[in-house]
Amino acid sequence: MPLSDRERQILNEIEDALATEDPKFASKVATLPRSAEQTRLRYGIAGFVVGVLMLLAIVFHILWGFAGFVLMLVSAVVVLNQLKNLGNDRALDLGGQIKGGFARYMEGRRKGTDQAD
Repeated sequence: MPLSDRERQILNEIEDALATEDPKFASKVATLPRSAEQTRLRYGIAGFVVGVLMLLAIVFHILWGFAGFVLMLVSAVVVLNQLKNLGNDRALDLGGQIKGGFARYMEGRRKGTDQAD
């Protein structure tokens, strides 16, 4: 279901406010993972699938099964490392944003209590 003009306008205002308030966070949220990371992830998944098929080929020869197992293991390590790296990049940025937001919140609270006194 498409957004109405008013909804699009509200989303654009929110996006502009976010970009004005914290441009670093806005750019991180707006960017997709780099193509090299996506390529490694795709190759890792494809390698795992090929490894499973090779493991099933153990019926024909034991070396095919062993090679399939090794390929599955290497592919699984590649995929998990890529997912971990993608998660760490996002988590570190988000962690910094949360800490910065909390610090700004507490600063505002201190200013508010100082003014009330």
